[in-house]
Amino acid sequence: MNDLMNNAIQTEKINKTFGTIRALQNVSLSVRKGSIFGFLGPNGAGKSTLIRILTGLIHATSGNFAILGKRSKHHYQLRREIGALVDRADFYKQLSGYNNLKLLARMSGHDNESHLNEILSQVGLYDRRHDKVKTYSQGMKQRLGLGQALIGDPKLLILDEPTTGLDPIGMLEMREFIRKIAAERDTTIFLSSHLLHEVEEMCTDIALIFNGELAAQGAIRDLFQHLGEITMDLDVEPSGVAETFLANNDLVLACEKMTTTLKIKIAYENVPELLRQLAAQPVNIFSASQKNQLEAFFMAQAERK
Repeated sequence: MNDLMNNAIQTEKINKTFGTIRALQNVSLSVRKGSIFGFLGPNGAGKSTLIRILTGLIHATSGNFAILGKRSKHHYQLRREIGALVDRADFYKQLSGYNNLKLLARMSGHDNESHLNEILSQVGLYDRRHDKVKTYSQGMKQRLGLGQALIGDPKLLILDEPTTGLDPIGMLEMREFIRKIAAERDTTIFLSSHLLHEVEEMCTDIALIFNGELAAQGAIRDLFQHLGEITMDLDVEPSGVAETFLANNDLVLACEKMTTTLKIKIAYENVPELLRQLAAQPVNIFSASQKNQLEAFFMAQAERK
């Protein structure tokens, strides 16, 4: 394996079979330290299987992996350096959020009160820490699960579908807390999901898996360069001046006036130059956003499989 020390996770030709079913086929994955890494694929593609291998819940049929520079043969030591939330968070409903964490923390010797309160503050539950878990919403339970995964101050956090079952507000809160933890704790976060918009909002790097095989991996920005044309929404005033400029610009493939924005199609590599030219015009640019680029990339990869 190369780059063991630069990657938080490095797998090499991981295979897993269940009877005659091949759940994973030669999965070689590299997760950069410090990244928020989205592991994407349809339900049943093999995401949870790989996570269970990495967290020691099951063994690979063949292949090797390393976590934070330590090879899988030292798996007992590896588990001490990983925080994980696998499946939906489950707690003792009659206990408070604080006492649930304290019970779990006592097993690993991290039950210092100030440490637990800091975690509860980071996941936005400090003011509800003494309330029983049975009074928590599903989003709060998921955030408590995130807190449980942080007890050992891990340098790697592995989250399996962390926004599953959450309403839009719960998804937004979870997304914000994941970003906050990555920034404040210098923690690499590896999360699986089938929700493309969530990953596009949150992650720096991704890997796509279909039927147990990796289809693509890398930094999102680098992968999108292979898309060809993309769609952008521009919030620009005065819109009439901007529309005239864009409609007559050779870089723009199509321009359409929407209710409050201008929608354009453009080759991905031409976006920086167009924005430079637009900024030189007598207009105010309030926002320029690319729409559903991960969905386009995902579908392009799926069609090849």
